[in-house]
Amino acid sequence: MTGEDTRILKTAGWLSLCEPAFVDAVLGKTRIQVLEAGQHLYRPGDPSDGIYGLLSGALAMSFVVPESGPTVSHIILPGAWFGETAFARKPRNTGVHAMRATRAVVLPMRDIDALVQEEPRRWTGFVQLAILNGQLAMGAAYDLMLRNPLQRCAATLLRLAGLRHGQPLAEGPVELDISQADLAHMTNLSRNSVGALLRVLRDQQCVDVDYRQLMITNPGRLKTLLHADM
Repeated sequence: MTGEDTRILKTAGWLSLCEPAFVDAVLGKTRIQVLEAGQHLYRPGDPSDGIYGLLSGALAMSFVVPESGPTVSHIILPGAWFGETAFARKPRNTGVHAMRATRAVVLPMRDIDALVQEEPRRWTGFVQLAILNGQLAMGAAYDLMLRNPLQRCAATLLRLAGLRHGQPLAEGPVELDISQADLAHMTNLSRNSVGALLRVLRDQQCVDVDYRQLMITNPGRLKTLLHADM
């Protein structure tokens, strides 16, 4: 890993909450994995062989439910870690694929076992990842219960940008590789409704919209809209 890779993982997301000795032990066991746009890191039903941290690029997380799927439900940005189903040795219940050229690190389960065997207290650090991602999932469910469509859309965009629930991942403008159809699914709104809401947010200088791409230009203004009385 480069110095910038290490900085990203130490200052954003899960590892930024952990003790330095634990962070160094984890990073000492990781190896880099490179993906091209569209390439799957894993699919639902695959064996859970470890956890992953994102260094650069972007990953889409998809869920399969009995009624439909897979559908993109979350965007993973640099600094985020995921894949904690490996702790329970259960098959993957999500799919993850690269949205652009992407670099990630993987920490295999055998190395997690070795780290915990060396120092049993390290297990609390890994549990913290499960708690953090559980909070993210519960926060996403809460956001879907926001009755005002504009606030629901704003909350979802902030979550996708790593600025809503859990440890912040980003600072300043954030580029998201999602279509309006993706965002409509994530906000439980129609595509036409999402298009109208994005025009409002663009007029408020919160976002900029292009084909299958969305830039959150002013996260602070977006947060202000989210918390405004409507």
